Amino acid sequence: MIKNFFNSLWRMLIRIFSFVSKEARIILHQPRLVFSMILGPFLILLLFGIGYRDTPRTLNTLFVVPEGSQIESMVEEYATSLGSSIAFAGIVHDAAEADRQLRDREVDLVVVTPIDPMADWENDEQSKFTLYHSEVDPFEEVYVRVLGQRYAEAINQQVLMTALANSQDEAGQWQENVSQAKVQATAVREALASGDIEEAHNSAVALNGELDALKLALGAGVSLMANVEEASGQTGTTTELLNEMETLQDQIDEVTAITEDETTTRIAEGQETAANIESSLEGVDGLLEKFRGMDTTVLVTPFVSETLSITQAQMEPMHFYIPAVIALLLQHLAITLAGLSIIREKLGGAMELFRAAPVSAFEMLSGKYTSYLLIVGGLAAILTALVVMGLRMPQLGSWWNYSLVILALLLSSLGIGFNISLSAHSDSQAIQYGMLTLLASIFFSGFFLALYRLAPLVRWVSWLLPATYGTVMLQDVMLRGEAPPAIPFVALYGFAFILLLVAWFRLGRQMARE
Repeated sequence: MIKNFFNSLWRMLIRIFSFVSKEARIILHQPRLVFSMILGPFLILLLFGIGYRDTPRTLNTLFVVPEGSQIESMVEEYATSLGSSIAFAGIVHDAAEADRQLRDREVDLVVVTPIDPMADWENDEQSKFTLYHSEVDPFEEVYVRVLGQRYAEAINQQVLMTALANSQDEAGQWQENVSQAKVQATAVREALASGDIEEAHNSAVALNGELDALKLALGAGVSLMANVEEASGQTGTTTELLNEMETLQDQIDEVTAITEDETTTRIAEGQETAANIESSLEGVDGLLEKFRGMDTTVLVTPFVSETLSITQAQMEPMHFYIPAVIALLLQHLAITLAGLSIIREKLGGAMELFRAAPVSAFEMLSGKYTSYLLIVGGLAAILTALVVMGLRMPQLGSWWNYSLVILALLLSSLGIGFNISLSAHSDSQAIQYGMLTLLASIFFSGFFLALYRLAPLVRWVSWLLPATYGTVMLQDVMLRGEAPPAIPFVALYGFAFILLLVAWFRLGRQMARE
């Protein structure tokens, strides 16, 4: 009994491997096919790597400045503030001429500047730059919109920095006002020391006048910078300066309130207050000196960002797409080969022979699975070697995990291919089904669009495609150096097993027909 079992098992293995050798001979006897399957995908990746450019598009930009605009002289200066994103194409005053150039594709972007920004600001309105473009690509339209936002931000920063820089230039004159105020403060102290209350009052009035002149000179400049500091979470020089000015005013009011009838103690307190005024003015002078040396760029843009990756290798844009391309190409190869396999047996009359021969559907399907798994697996190994060594693609994960992902991808793709072959009535129909699967994979597998951009009701289509699982898992293995996620990994093997059972059942029914 045991002998009969092993004899049956041996005969089954012989029949299975007869299909393996048959399919291998069919493919290997077509050297051009083998050559195209090995080098074709690599050349596609190589061409993509050579041709891909991760640089922002430079837009040839024309500016429309109304006649008599106050900002015409600044437009060209601000136009270059975005570096290579904008190529300055000139300034025109006629909006119709700008529209003609945009419609004739002579320029990529037209920026219409405001007529009178100052009037807009006086009316508590923002001055608007209007951007016109002729893009039909939604992604390019988003790029233009972001570029417009960056341009407006750059102009806002430049205007603010210019205002602050002008205030710093005026700080030299403010320091002269402080020097005059210090002279009057010294006169107040000396008058009080000699008991000349009237002279002290006169000097205090003069000091108050100098202080008013200093406040007027400081004006909006220091207040503007103080608001910038407060908005950015800083408490710096300008805030201290404004506090010192308030303290000075209180001290001068104290001195002015002293009368002839005051006691010696009260006059002594007045002398101390006058000395404090001198000290406060020294502080104001020091703060103004510090104010002049502050960097307006740091004040206006106090924060910058730095982006760092925790991955172990330096990634190029091409590297991100390679796992998806590998998954897509291997899926298409497996589906195409398997999709043409059984239909050719039916059209060639071989299925009639298999019905009469002692060959079961399981043996036939196992032989075809094994043969194509070895063939496409070998192509996958060669393609991987060419990508890693030729294109310098990082492979941060273990080769064991990589092999398991490729195996699951091929098994599920072959399952789809065999079911296509069992459904098709001709070679061309099988090829059409395979191309539809490829087209669906391009749009829904994450190769062309990230999965999160798809609506949840549509995303289920993505998870019916092996390339989706392959892309997600190969990116984790190759680019992150991690093991494949457990849920997609188990799901893809389960998907492959279900497709195998369905193909086995359908092939058995077709072979049983008389």
